[in-house]
Amino acid sequence: MHSSPSIKSSSSSVNSSVGSAGGARAGQPLSQYARHVTRRNNSTIDSDYDVSDDSASRRPPPAVPAAVPAAVPAAGGGWPGDGAEIMAGRRRALARRRLLLGLLHVLKVLVLSILVILLLAAVGIPVSDNGVPPAADYSAMAFNWTTDPRSYLSPMDAGFGAYNVLLDAHLHTTYSDGVLTPRQALEYSVANGYNAVVVTDHQTVAGALAAKAYADEHLRGKIVVITGMEYTCCRIHMNLIGINRSIEVAPPSPSDEQLRAVIAEVHGMGGLVIVNHIPWSNATLLPWDAARLPNHPTREQLLDWGVDGFEVVNQNTFDLRSYQFVQANRGRLVALTGSDMHYPASSYAWTTINAPAMTADAILAEIRARRTSFLLDAGGTRPVQDPPYSKGYQRYAPWGLVGDYFYGYADRSRGQYSFQGSFCQDEVVDVHNAMIGWFFLWLLVSIAVLEILYWGLRWLLLALVARPVRRWWHARRA
Repeated sequence: MHSSPSIKSSSSSVNSSVGSAGGARAGQPLSQYARHVTRRNNSTIDSDYDVSDDSASRRPPPAVPAAVPAAVPAAGGGWPGDGAEIMAGRRRALARRRLLLGLLHVLKVLVLSILVILLLAAVGIPVSDNGVPPAADYSAMAFNWTTDPRSYLSPMDAGFGAYNVLLDAHLHTTYSDGVLTPRQALEYSVANGYNAVVVTDHQTVAGALAAKAYADEHLRGKIVVITGMEYTCCRIHMNLIGINRSIEVAPPSPSDEQLRAVIAEVHGMGGLVIVNHIPWSNATLLPWDAARLPNHPTREQLLDWGVDGFEVVNQNTFDLRSYQFVQANRGRLVALTGSDMHYPASSYAWTTINAPAMTADAILAEIRARRTSFLLDAGGTRPVQDPPYSKGYQRYAPWGLVGDYFYGYADRSRGQYSFQGSFCQDEVVDVHNAMIGWFFLWLLVSIAVLEILYWGLRWLLLALVARPVRRWWHARRA
């Protein structure tokens, strides 16, 4: 018969053998299998040797199981069956997958960004070229003030004497590239102190005829209209005044003989030829580093060809050389001034004439007699009215501004327009490659910053909102 101490002794021997098998190497954890064997044997011993059962003393002691072989470390450093190597492999695969997904995400964002940029350029550039209405709406503009330059200005020629005509010898309407209708142009002129004008639209007398018809019906006694047109080409701009039909303008760069023929034709119609804004025409135009109107005739050539005079003030530019040239040839040339009004702005000069009657013929007779002077206000008149934005412009301006933005990456210089469907200089396109490179670099930086902000805010929301809500929900369900 076994006693209780012997039972304990057997139990200790079994535990010792299993322990030596499960943890054969000091400091190493038991393998999963060894832990299972230990739990099973302990359970068997406890069930077979219950000290409260008297029959246990009559049973033979259970066979002590053979010692479990010591676990041998795997080649990778893990222990067989504990899942460490499997878990490490899974972590590596997960890391590779996350890296690949991250790269694909960045590539997707970059491709989508480029596609959006190309779409904006494809729509914005054509709209900027052709589709955006004018920014300002001049249709409702009215000029309800009165300016009297005689109250504070004197003629350039001190001995000129009395005068009753304040003439603007150069202005445009909507019949060419002006923004005011003939009616508005006349109301603007009256408001700024003129009582006579020469309407000189590019290449046509139609605007002048319309203005004259309106003045004769609605503004009689306030303003006199003299008909004319501006002969516009790539060599010279000339006002042809006192004519009632348009002169053909061709080619864009006429020869000397062709220009002389135009002058002779105007004289044959009873008109006068005035050479316009020589400083503007001879101004240097970049990137060609050449005159705006190439091969402009000299003043001496024009005098020899028979022109009648020169525009000595255009807008707020006083052409001193032309004025001195007229003074040196007073018996052959007359000096006139012109606002060259395309947009309503300040007025700077008024040609003074003392006409025997307030008619177009009487004023033209004084010009032919070269009895003129002018008032000059370099600061310009006030008020100046600012037109409102047009609704059509506000509707399409975003696309137009996008097109203008992309145009900023290249300089497209076309030169001076000839008003004959062409330009006076060869087109030059200068692409800013460095600027384009910096654009894409800043695009990448912007994408990186947005990604950092996105994931940072996502983590912050999860930490501060989602996880506490989830814990609260699980606690509530429990």
